[in-house]
Amino acid sequence: MHASTIRQFARRLCLASGLALSACFLAGTAGASDDQVKLTAAMVEKFIAARTELTVLATDLTKKYGDRSDTPGDDPVASLPAFQDIADAKTRTDAILSKYDFKDLDALDIVTNSVMLAYQADVPDNNGAADSGQNDPEADKAKARAEIEADQSLTPEKKKEALQQLDEQFASLQALTPLPGNAEVVKPFLDKLKPIAEAN
Repeated sequence: MHASTIRQFARRLCLASGLALSACFLAGTAGASDDQVKLTAAMVEKFIAARTELTVLATDLTKKYGDRSDTPGDDPVASLPAFQDIADAKTRTDAILSKYDFKDLDALDIVTNSVMLAYQADVPDNNGAADSGQNDPEADKAKARAEIEADQSLTPEKKKEALQQLDEQFASLQALTPLPGNAEVVKPFLDKLKPIAEAN
């Protein structure tokens, strides 16, 4: 799979995958990439504000009760679920979540995932090009499929393998695509979201 279309498709998949993993920092579940909500500017503002306070809280809880993160140096907010068996920690966490209209850490996680997937659609890649979300994944897939099928250097077995890899990449990319309109909502907040996306 050496065609430029396939490389572009894979680049989008890698960028989306990396940011979706950071989007799952609260629940720690890979399946969170399937859960999204339609974002509003107010939701993004509340997410950023809640995230700021939760980072301070997580740092304080770590000092008070020890590091409960899976890996030292991880985003401190990722450790919050591990403190929920401590009454003081749960009360303080719930107070912050309630202040910003989040029912619980799971509800915040869904918004986090939605925001981070939308963020990845707007951030530039290593070449300085932004994935504006205007690309048509179905058209990209069809073009890549046609290039594979037309490649005379591939044996039938290699073509079959390449097409299977393309289908798998496409399925992964579909799961990591933001809901329509979410990238536009997030665009004014890119500078504030950058440190959150880079925290993991």
